[in-house]
Amino acid sequence: MIGAVLVELLAAPEVAALVGDRVFPVHLPVEPVLPAVAYQVIDEKRQQNARRPSGRVRSLVQLSIVAPDYDAAYAVAWVIRRRLERWRGRAGGVLVYDTLEESSQDVGDGAPHMVAMTWRIHWKEQ
Repeated sequence: MIGAVLVELLAAPEVAALVGDRVFPVHLPVEPVLPAVAYQVIDEKRQQNARRPSGRVRSLVQLSIVAPDYDAAYAVAWVIRRRLERWRGRAGGVLVYDTLEESSQDVGDGAPHMVAMTWRIHWKEQ
């Protein structure tokens, strides 16, 4: 479910202008057109009420942004940060309460360049 949320949010015009529809679950294709983004759920916790599940979920998601060089990777990361930070609303068929960036780091030192961003997303299952 959280994958559908990410795909919808990253299809926003400002992100799509840079990555198009190149947003993939877990891995990029073997020879991807760059820049591109892969998303992966790192951790997911469902909250419980005293007697039953509340439907609230906290997902920790990594976005791996891969681009031909450092500047291009950080340009995409900046646009994604502006799009996702503190976003609330309906997306991917679920209610999103909040999105928070937890960390961002360079991965590797060659080309292509990758920036790994970690996001905590609070949402409610329908």
